Order: sequence, then C-alpha cells, then structure tokens
Amino acid sequence: MGGTGLRRLLFDFGSDTIRMTVDGSRIRKAQEPAVVAHQDGGGIIAVGTAAQRMLGRGPEGLTAERPFSGGGVRSQKLAQALVRTMIARMPRSRWQRPEIVVALASGATALDRRAFVLLAREAGAARVAFAQLAACRALGLDLPLFQPCGSLIIDVGASQTQVDLMSLGRTVVSATLPEGGDALDEAIARRLRESYSIMIGPTTAKTLKHDLLGEGMSDAVLHGRDLLSGLPRALRVDRKEIEAPAHLLAEHIVSTVQELLRDVSPELVSDVAERGIVLTGGGARLRALQQHLPEALGLPVRFDQAPEESIVAGLERLFEPRVRDQLLRRGA
Repeated sequence: MGGTGLRRLLFDFGSDTIRMTVDGSRIRKAQEPAVVAHQDGGGIIAVGTAAQRMLGRGPEGLTAERPFSGGGVRSQKLAQALVRTMIARMPRSRWQRPEIVVALASGATALDRRAFVLLAREAGAARVAFAQLAACRALGLDLPLFQPCGSLIIDVGASQTQVDLMSLGRTVVSATLPEGGDALDEAIARRLRESYSIMIGPTTAKTLKHDLLGEGMSDAVLHGRDLLSGLPRALRVDRKEIEAPAHLLAEHIVSTVQELLRDVSPELVSDVAERGIVLTGGGARLRALQQHLPEALGLPVRFDQAPEESIVAGLERLFEPRVRDQLLRRGA
C-alpha cells in the first residue's frame, strides 16, 4: 500500500460528529456535525455546522437530520453530501482520488459494508478499506492492544453505548446498549415537560446536559415554549432536577458490564480488576458517570482527556507496520 502515491482519508463516522484525518499529516484534520439539511423531496440546503444550526428552526418542508446512526448509513444521499463537502475542503495539490479508510464496528453487517463502499466510491475514492473500530479506539487510548492482557472500554456515544473487552488485538466479548447522549437529551426534555409544562428542543436539551451534567454548573436558564399558553417562557433549572436520567444511564451501563464479565475467563476479569476501565466517547464527560461507575462496579475508571477523539487518534496509528497488517481490511 505504501508506494502508490495515494493519500488516505481516514474516517470515524459517528452518529453525532464525523471526524476525518489525512494520513501522514498531523495538521490536516477536519470534523463536522453529522447533520444535513434538505428540502423534503428536494435538494441539499446545508451540511455540517450550518445544518446543525437549522435543527428545529427550519420552515415547513425543510428537514435537518443525521445520515448516520449506530455505526451504519441511514441515508446514502445525505451521507454522500456530507462526505463530499468534507473532502472538498481538504488541500488537493498532489492527489485527486484518495483511498478512504473507514473505522467499522464489529457488529456491522454485509449491507453496512456495501453502503460504506458505495459512499466512498461516490465521494471519489480510488480504493476503500476498513479498520476494526474497537481496535482503533483501543489504539487511540494507548492501551496494550496486542498484548495478552484484558482492556475494558466503555464508549458512551450519541446513539448507543458500546462496551468492549479487548485482548491480543481482538474483541473478546462486547455488548451494545441502545442508549447514549441522544436518549439522555430526550429524557431531560421529557422530564422538564412533565414537571414544568415547558417544551424544549434537542439543541437546548443538549446544551443543558453539557452545562449542568458535564461542566458541573449548579443551574442554568433555558428558554422554551409554555405548553399551556403556547408563549415563550424562561425557566431556571437546577442540576439536581435533571441528574436522574444520567444516573439511570449509569445503572444500565453497570448492569451491562456485569453481564459481560460473567462470560469471560477469570484471568481476563483479573486484568480488568487490576487495570480498571477506560471511559470514552462524548458521554465520558458526564460527571454522573465518572462518579457512579467506579462506586457501583468497585473498579478504577480512567477518563480519557479527549474522549470524542479516541477512534480518530487510533486511525492515525493505523499504518504503523504491525498495526496495519493486523487491523486493515480492504473493502473494494
């Protein structure tokens, strides 16, 4: 693969954010919210950050939605628009058709693989390759992936939470919890609607989650629609009023980890007891998880300093000789 002159574009297709890096260049990175705005039955209006600003703000007939979910492609047309835009923003002085490498979840189906191959081809790729997403995550977290040693990773993403026990370069056991940051946003909005008869949108709920449950602010003022009068209304919300959904997510993660560890060897369980757990993904910034998981599991939990970037950080190491030979698979 090395003497072809092709540049490699390495992608982490998250449900909330797409991250891309150009192999061999530390400064050539890009990320965009995984949102595309379009006219119903018509053309693309905006992608990425511009489209995200339109969430809940567009007129009738304009929809802003995510083209990726749970590691798969929901809409080929919208995904293509987003990927083409990101590629077009990168310098193209010495290459025209790159090789595109996709971090692919272990649970991806043959249909998912074909969708990503088609997406990459339509975006102008000369070749397409896949890398194991869980292994890329472990590499990005600087874990001893290829050693005979168990490493337990909890990735709290937007659409789901993934738990993987890694050893000798592979996933030993894994579990997917269909809850993540999006479900928490919905729970926060539902709680305020039921308690205070105020309706807020997903962007406001996400901001509230970030400020109160992530940054640790004691309270915040939000604006929404009063369900009784239909008029705008301001509401001051205390952090304790929205902590319950985060605690429930933490309890579900604890149950998932407990079930997972019941099915592995005592040696691997011993590794986890000694080395602890790594918490990553955007949800790793939630203080409720940082506090509750160590207490409930009785295990040390390490919080990654750049939790949203662990997968793309692993992709940047993908072409180290030993890593490339073991993790990279051609898709087309």
